[in-house]
Amino acid sequence: MKQISVLVENHVGSLAAVTALLKEAHVNIKAIASFDSPSYGILRMVVDAPEQAALVLQESHFAVKITDVLTVEMEDQPGALDHVFAVMAEAGIDIYYVYSFVYRLDKAPLMVLNVSDNEKARQVLKGAGIQIVEE
Repeated sequence: MKQISVLVENHVGSLAAVTALLKEAHVNIKAIASFDSPSYGILRMVVDAPEQAALVLQESHFAVKITDVLTVEMEDQPGALDHVFAVMAEAGIDIYYVYSFVYRLDKAPLMVLNVSDNEKARQVLKGAGIQIVEE
């Protein structure tokens, strides 16, 4: 999957400015996470139209980056996340950050992973029976 990362200032309304632009462009946010520093934050999102979202945000002078991330389907039970993390650690793959999807109705939860080696992670996760979601 593709993730968009947006550099936003840490002040009132900055997140709303991003989401308003996406709303106007009819881009649906599927997953979202915000990571902050003293003056700026990074807003990371999985959206239904990443290229369109990036273009709309760049036109409004936001710094935007599109990144490939892995999205894995999680069993809704204790230890499921530990299993994913253990598989990655055993394969020597570093996880830089992780966040979950906003909603999935009656489907299994999804977890977004940004890792050091997408292809190797894809192989070891599939080998461990962990479902990877492409879209």
